[in-house]
Amino acid sequence: MANSTEDVTLLGPFVGYITHSSVKLWLYLQTEGTDRDVFVTLKLLERGPANEEMRRISEKVAKVVPPEVHPPATIRCLHADLGVGVVTIEGLKANAKYAYQLWEDEQHRHALELKGLQEQDLFFWTLPEDGYGRQLDFLLMSCHHPGTAKSDGFDGFAVWNQIPEIIKGEQNANVRFAILAGDQVYADEVETKVLQEDDPAKRRQLYLDVYKKFWNNEHYRRVLCRIPAILMWDDHDITDGWGSREDSFKAKDSQEFTDEWKRLFETASGMFKIMQSSRNPDPPSSDFTAGFDTCFKVGRAGFVIADLRSNRNIRYDKEIVKGKLNYIGRIWKPEQRQAIANWAAANRDEIDTLFFVSSVVFSHGAPLVERYILRTWFRVIDTVNLLKRFQVFKKAVAGFNDAVGDLRDDINDSWGADDNKDEADRALDFLFDLENPIDGGKSLNVVILSGDIHTPGYSTIYSSKPEHKNAVIPHIVATPVAYQPFSWVGEAIFRHLTKVVELGRQGRYTSQISHHFCYRNVVVVSLRNYQRDESHLKVKYYLEGFPEPQVMLFDLNHGNHVEGIIWHPVRRPGMLRRLVAGLTRKSIPVSFVNGPPASPGLDLPDIPTS
Repeated sequence: MANSTEDVTLLGPFVGYITHSSVKLWLYLQTEGTDRDVFVTLKLLERGPANEEMRRISEKVAKVVPPEVHPPATIRCLHADLGVGVVTIEGLKANAKYAYQLWEDEQHRHALELKGLQEQDLFFWTLPEDGYGRQLDFLLMSCHHPGTAKSDGFDGFAVWNQIPEIIKGEQNANVRFAILAGDQVYADEVETKVLQEDDPAKRRQLYLDVYKKFWNNEHYRRVLCRIPAILMWDDHDITDGWGSREDSFKAKDSQEFTDEWKRLFETASGMFKIMQSSRNPDPPSSDFTAGFDTCFKVGRAGFVIADLRSNRNIRYDKEIVKGKLNYIGRIWKPEQRQAIANWAAANRDEIDTLFFVSSVVFSHGAPLVERYILRTWFRVIDTVNLLKRFQVFKKAVAGFNDAVGDLRDDINDSWGADDNKDEADRALDFLFDLENPIDGGKSLNVVILSGDIHTPGYSTIYSSKPEHKNAVIPHIVATPVAYQPFSWVGEAIFRHLTKVVELGRQGRYTSQISHHFCYRNVVVVSLRNYQRDESHLKVKYYLEGFPEPQVMLFDLNHGNHVEGIIWHPVRRPGMLRRLVAGLTRKSIPVSFVNGPPASPGLDLPDIPTS
């Protein structure tokens, strides 16, 4: 990953939202003070069966000879948008492979210099007319900061380098798009400069330099120039901990962000709109007024990509409990939630499964540890701030801030944080009500997709509400694609201390943390509908360095009940008694071990006497 961005004059081309008949193409090109047109030609190379009915007749993919030429298009790279241009190309054939090429002139004589990409790299597949028949495959990933793990032989881009290999084989040939679930860049490094900068144009340039630094890599571009991507931001696309940072408020007891932090957010928001969300489907709210949420359908699967940063404020409201001030956080506005609910209601009869993409997890860590950090970490920060006044400690303080920093915003980011309990209840009420509609209408299978925590894995969220007969939601986490993964020691401590996490204030929801892998990764999510009312989810974790994926299977139709096994706690003998038993090699008397009650015996049939 290059440190200098002065010579970066092109990013992309990147493929955005795709349907059976249209595609978005995105390009950044340095414009030198004026708008600049780039011309696009397309050729139809291959065609598969257009829909499931035709697939039943033949699954053959036929080459188009000679390639069929599609009408050309133009990407206008706007100086007002810092050189970014987006075009939507329509009238495409369904389930078809198109090659595209970029030209500097309208006569298509001079090809645009692709800065490392080859002509054969530029292609994409449209979706079938019905989105998918029996199987829908897509990529899931998040957290892209290759600079934290550069010793992989690919300057930190080892997983990106491997993605073409992963999806070209027969097992994943059906992958048609990717969801990038947050932290596509890490703007933390320009935070101080942006906060100090009064000129809006210079603030935009600082963010543009960040995008150039993180996206100017052949391995990265070679994936996204062919795989359509839907993108949602998280905190690092703004700066570390946006909305949850203690130092972003006007005072220690204030609920309002400082003017400098508001300006930082406005700049980051404008840049996200240009660089990322411009590739997405249209939002439920007009011109992103409520946020960057986006919803779309692929066949009978619905996708809700939630914007959990635009309106986040960890101190949005407050209450006094037993004489103590408690803040109540806001993750998203009621208007956002309502717009998404309206979309889900309008499309309920046309979809069977809804994927809810949340840039932050519902649970992962150990609440006992996290609450202790929230109570005591201010002392660590005060000590660090004191030490940075001395020249001899400046390097050590900088290293601490880069590697650790203020952990409180990371803890407060998740739905499971104490300050976000009400928000967690509202979100899970909405999702479980989709599985258990109160009007008796059609029930949807719900799957949560997430990132953020730098360790891939899964958990399961349960509802104990009596009216929720379908009481299980899988929670899939894919992170990081290019970031130093979470420590396996820390993960082991979390899993030792926590098996079940309570979510929300009502006490109705819990999460059972099942397993997490401490490796960089990309995940293939596969929805299988081979028979009516038979939906299965296959999740394949491609972990860095492993020749085979880790595979998880979920039965979405028949695996949605709660078993509720009660394990009685066992009181372990004290350390002294265990030490004595070890030295004397004698067992500890049963009276000193508080074991669980015996399970009831089984009623066995009488044994015949004859």
